[in-house]
Amino acid sequence: MSIPRIAVAALLVAAAPVAAQQSLVFNVNGGGYSHLVNLHATGAPTADFKPGYNFGASVGYQINEWLGVHGDFTFAHATARGTSSFSGGDIHRAFYGVHAEVRYPFESGVTPFAFARAGAVTVDQAHVGTLPLFTRAAGMFGAGQGYQIPQTRLEVFGEAKTLVYTWNRAGFDKTLWDVTYSMGLAYHLPL
Repeated sequence: MSIPRIAVAALLVAAAPVAAQQSLVFNVNGGGYSHLVNLHATGAPTADFKPGYNFGASVGYQINEWLGVHGDFTFAHATARGTSSFSGGDIHRAFYGVHAEVRYPFESGVTPFAFARAGAVTVDQAHVGTLPLFTRAAGMFGAGQGYQIPQTRLEVFGEAKTLVYTWNRAGFDKTLWDVTYSMGLAYHLPL
């Protein structure tokens, strides 16, 4: 048996469903949005973005208490500043994809978690603008902490995630690292 097959078999055994722990998970969240890297390094034009907001939702399958798979969507809004052709414009980003999530639940109801995703981002200037809509492959990773509300199927959580993609429009060619920080509510529907 090859090493990749052994790794897949070990992952399947570790993620084997436990009937009482399987659930569909629905969540909504919202909060702030910023970026770690400006579009420009030196020279002209210059461009970066004011801090903005984000909101999102996901639907997932909790395989067991430690592992889940989620389809998710995050919308982010920020205003461009600088000397670029789209400066002053409202720039929208829609991130979507699938992520794997690992969790470590404590008896107290507190559950730290981490996740990573592959997907895409679509960038668009709201209203009439000079920046044409474009879509790029995007990666995402992040972490958070949830708290299961006793005697309910509800969980409140906070999370931060970094979204990575290439911006190669309007005279720029750079890898951007955007950050969202959110609070949310999840509902676990047992299967």
